[in-house]
Amino acid sequence: MAKSKRILFAISNLTYGGIQTQALILAKEYQKQGAKIYFFWTEKSERNFFKNELIKNNFKVIDGRFLNDRFWLTISWKFHRYIPMIRSIFLLRWYRIDYIIPYQNKLSYFFGAFHPFTNAKKTIFHIRNTVSENEPKNNWYLIQALKNKPIIISNSNHARIKFKQIYGTRYDLDIHTIYNAIKLRKIDKTINWKKFFNVEEGEFIVTVIANFFHEKDYLTIFRAWKLFLDKSKSNSKLLIAGDEGVKGMRNFYKSEVRGLGIENNVVFLGRVQQNIELLSITNCNILSSKKEGLPNSVIETLAMGKPFLGTDVAGIKEVVGEAYPIPLFQFGDYKKLESNLVKIFNDEIDLEYIKEYSLNRFKMFSVDKLIKNYSDIIDI
Repeated sequence: MAKSKRILFAISNLTYGGIQTQALILAKEYQKQGAKIYFFWTEKSERNFFKNELIKNNFKVIDGRFLNDRFWLTISWKFHRYIPMIRSIFLLRWYRIDYIIPYQNKLSYFFGAFHPFTNAKKTIFHIRNTVSENEPKNNWYLIQALKNKPIIISNSNHARIKFKQIYGTRYDLDIHTIYNAIKLRKIDKTINWKKFFNVEEGEFIVTVIANFFHEKDYLTIFRAWKLFLDKSKSNSKLLIAGDEGVKGMRNFYKSEVRGLGIENNVVFLGRVQQNIELLSITNCNILSSKKEGLPNSVIETLAMGKPFLGTDVAGIKEVVGEAYPIPLFQFGDYKKLESNLVKIFNDEIDLEYIKEYSLNRFKMFSVDKLIKNYSDIIDI
């Protein structure tokens, strides 16, 4: 009987989020095909995620917080660099890992740097964010990883093209685009989801699903929402599902909402696990960002056939397509955002056409496509 392949997913936080969603989709599908699955984490582990997603599915979990231990730096930078690598190599050999799939750039750099010493068949190099640099980074781990000629996977074309422009003249790059995928679950229709989110009295429901990072332009959304409320005179609710991405940002935004006098029409839900259920009750979903890789919340909006309002940035445009029926707005243009909110509120937009377009576009982000594309690289 052939030995089961062993796949290790390296990820910083064991929490519910876009990156974690992609890792879980792959992990569960490969487990069905007989692979043994391992999760290596480095920073944060949330009890519900650990219990419901990893332990429940019989995934082996490896504590990798030693990567962030700065003790060795007090002795020597060489110790700080090489001891975590040696320890990781030992772990990978001990568990006889065949494929290493690190998420986030930092982990791709790290695992890619010492791939030849791991006995693994392949170490995937992921590009999961917008490539912001215009010159090659002088990062030792990145340089070593690219010298090892890994298979590189970008989850967007714009990041793949930019990465190749920056690094393609120095390194022989084997780089592919594989889009994120969303696996829709059935919504429990016995639950009143408007009541669940405490917006039964809301006349018009708008959602934002994004953590509180500097790249997320909530101020434009709040200014547009203030104008919309003044114009519509409606009892509408803006529901925000997001975690504290940068310390203090949540309280800062709450203060801005109070300053605009719209606190009775804005609900901060915190991070929720029921994104799909939240989208099922929304009249439209918003994402206002300075930059995006390939946002899952926009893919989820397509999957639910709901109107989407977003900034005209590469990652968002790549998800919705050039022909999306609702024009994207320029960063900071709260008046254009408010105008589109009013149009949806007044039924001036063909919602049936948006639904038809969205469901057809969503086919690009199917789980079947994701698995097929990865299976061309990982032999199970």
